This record gives sequence, structure tokens and C-alpha cells, in this order.
Amino acid sequence: MRRVLRFSLPVITALAALPLTSSPAAAGSAAGLPRGVQRAKVVRIVDGDTVEVRFGKSSRKVRVRLLGLDTPEYGRCWFDSATERTRALLPLGRTAYLLRDRDYKDHYGRRLFYVYNHRGLSVARNLVRYGYAKALLYRKNDRYIRTMRLEEARARKRRLRIWSGRCDSSKDMVAPLPAEARTVGYAGPGWQPDPRFRTCESAISAGFGPYERSVHPEYAWYYDADGDGLVCER
Repeated sequence: MRRVLRFSLPVITALAALPLTSSPAAAGSAAGLPRGVQRAKVVRIVDGDTVEVRFGKSSRKVRVRLLGLDTPEYGRCWFDSATERTRALLPLGRTAYLLRDRDYKDHYGRRLFYVYNHRGLSVARNLVRYGYAKALLYRKNDRYIRTMRLEEARARKRRLRIWSGRCDSSKDMVAPLPAEARTVGYAGPGWQPDPRFRTCESAISAGFGPYERSVHPEYAWYYDADGDGLVCER
């Protein structure tokens, strides 16, 4: 939900509040995740852009505000659909991968993270791409805002969901994600290809990729130097 950040607490205070690690994702994590992600377990979906997780063996619930997007407020059109979409993307009890930007906490005490699901899919990008949310810049947290705005422009052009000029109904509620939804480039209904860059380095710096052989059409645009079936991995 949209919140205006008035200030941020010092990083050292935020770090003291949680037993978080700054190391890369642990072995066995989804492929193609950015460096520095932290593993957590999803324990509750609050709404479309707010969830609760647990880190490691801690029993403490931590409320997380997803960066990069803004979903409709309670009682507004598409609130239920956006919440259900997030619930489908982040199944309870499954692993999620969280990535910090510059500001770590908002003035409501929520932690601020980019969130990827157990398959490595960017939750915010998926919600914005398919019209469940708007792109939103949270002060200095601008790492992927260009990508989010591109996704919003696509959704607006296609008049998807919140851009359709109508409210959602039961028939609009999201169905469970298919098995093909493995990374941020999921080629689902109404899919359009990502922008084509000259190199993977350029694609990654703009927030795109990775692309998997036989899953993403964009895979054919880039050279798979190590032959592992992935290109533009971070």
C-alpha cells in the first residue's frame, strides 16, 4: 500500500533489530537471483504489497513492505485480486529471497525489500507487469524503478486490470501460477518480450534476466558462454 516515507532509521539500528546476514543466497536457492539476497520463510500475506516472513530459525515475524510497487488499498477495486496474486506468488511456508536497497525501514517499522519467490521470480515485477499494481519509487530505493516503470507502461497500454477502467469480480481473481512461471521473464497470457539489449551486461544493469533455454524466448538473443541453459544470470 502507498506510504510516504518521511525518514529512515540508521542502518546500524536496523541491523541490530534482526539477525540478518549479508552473504549471498545459500546453496540450493533459485537460479539467477541477485547477489546479496537473504532467505526467509513466508508466514503471512497481509495484502498485495505487504507480507510477513521469518528469517532463519527465528520465531519472530517480520513485516516486509515490497519495494518497487503499490497495490490498491483495502476496499478499493482490485485489492482482492492483487492480494490473491501475491498469495499465489508467495505460498505460505515456502522460501522467499529478499534484497535490500538503500533505505531499510519505513516509519511504520516495516522492513523494505525487493522480494523474489522460491522459483526466483520477482514478485513486484510480476504484479506490475500484469496490472495488479503501479510502479512506485520509495525515496532512494531506485535500483529497479526504470524496469518497473517500463512494466507499468506495458500494462497501461494493454489496459490490464487496474488500468482497465473497471472493478474486478470473481471471474477476474487470479488462478494458481502454472509451473512455467520460473523467473521474472514468465511468458504467460498477454506476454510481451523484454527489451533487447546488445549484451547481457546491459540487460542485467537495467534489471532484466535471467533467461532460461526452452522457457524464455529472450534466451536466443544472448550467448550462453558456459552452456548451462541460462543467460544474463546475475
